Formats: sequence, structure tokens, C-alpha cells
Amino acid sequence: MVTATVDEIFASIQGEGPWVGQRQLFVRFTGCDLRCGYCDTPEAVKTPNEFPRVCRAQLSPLTFERETIPNPLTAERLTYLCGRLAVAGRASQVISLTGGEPLLHREFLAHWLPDMRSNYRIFLETNGIQHAALKELASLIDVVSMDIKLPSATGQEERWNEHRMFLETAVGKDLCVKTVVTRDTVPEDLMKAAALVAPVAPSIPFIIQPAGGRLSPSAEYLIRLQNQALALLDDVRVVPQVHKVLLVP
Repeated sequence: MVTATVDEIFASIQGEGPWVGQRQLFVRFTGCDLRCGYCDTPEAVKTPNEFPRVCRAQLSPLTFERETIPNPLTAERLTYLCGRLAVAGRASQVISLTGGEPLLHREFLAHWLPDMRSNYRIFLETNGIQHAALKELASLIDVVSMDIKLPSATGQEERWNEHRMFLETAVGKDLCVKTVVTRDTVPEDLMKAAALVAPVAPSIPFIIQPAGGRLSPSAEYLIRLQNQALALLDDVRVVPQVHKVLLVP
């Protein structure tokens, strides 16, 4: 039986990137292959032996109240938990696969997503490294929100080659690239990211997302970075995490 360990399931608004404000249903998978210094989802990046024993599942789209469901989840169980959060109306239902890194669950997603696509638009939030998994699942995904991890922001090694291969695989999808910027981010890193995108997809939204709290960069610095990136790309936007401003999950 194919299963996955899920940290939480909830309905809220998309708080990042060009789809800010869109109603989405979020499935937050556990596990990540990175440990970014600004990560704001510590429960989702634990190692397998630390994975949560229960999933926190929202009860209805009208309340943020949750119940705990034993992990791991089968595809059938996850489908049910998502279905009870659907909002009636004409708008397309959107499921955001997030984490952690959802592409680490490629076998489960390959099993689960074919049945989901008849009722939902599939939105992938990813760290932009697992290009082989994306290639395998590409026909099951509608929207890709890809991070490019800047070494001076993450405190990790550079991943330019992996990001390039991922971006080339994602072209053709409804696609954007996001870079999280901290007060420690150097302009050279951001320009490397812009130069990586420019020959592949120069017109997609390129999002500069400021980190919050003690890591937050100044407004003047964000404008400077945006000006520099606009020399290479058509659509560069500074977009903070709006859901944190609104105090929603």
C-alpha cells in the first residue's frame, strides 16, 4: 500500500508569489532535502525517524479548527480529507502541494494525483531541485512555483545546476520563480538566479520574497535588487508573505 506522511491539511489563501489571495487547499508533506536558514516550517523538514505520528487536518472550510489523523495516510484517506474542505461555487478548486519538499513523495503523488486532477487544479510549491521527480510527474501538475535557493540567504551550498535542470523541465507549465531574500543576501546571488532564468523563461514572474523578522532586508535594498534583476527579466516583483500579514495559516 502506498502511503505518505503529511504534516497538515488546511484551506486558506495563497500567501506567496503571483497567486497571492487565491483560495487554495494545502497539503503539507513532511521531509525536505534542504535546511534553509530562514525556514519557517520546522515540523515539515524533519528526518523520517522524526516524522509526526499524526496529521493535523482542518475540519471544514468555514473554521480553522483541526483534528488529528494517524500517519501515514493512504491516497483514499487523503482524498477524503481534502474533499471536505472544498468550497462550493464556480471557481476551480486548487490543491497546493507544499512541505517540506513534496517531490520527495513522488511514488505517492504518482499514485494519488491522477484521480485528483478531474476535480482539482494541482499547484506545486517546490525548492526547485528534484528535477527527475518533476519530469516523472509533469503531466499531473498544472502550476509550478519554483524556488531558487540563494546560498547567501540559505546558508547552504549553491544549487545552480540542479535549479537550471529543474527550470528547463518545468517550462511549459504555468510557472513562476521565487527567491527568498534576507538581510544577508548578496546582490551577486540574486543576479545569478536572474541570469539562470533569462535564457530559459525570461517573461515568467520572478518573485523577490523578503524574509521576515530579524532576517528582513530593508525596503531600499529590495528596490535595488529589483532594479538589477529587471535588467535581465521582463517581470520582477517584490511580494512579501501576505498570509503572515493577515494572520491566517
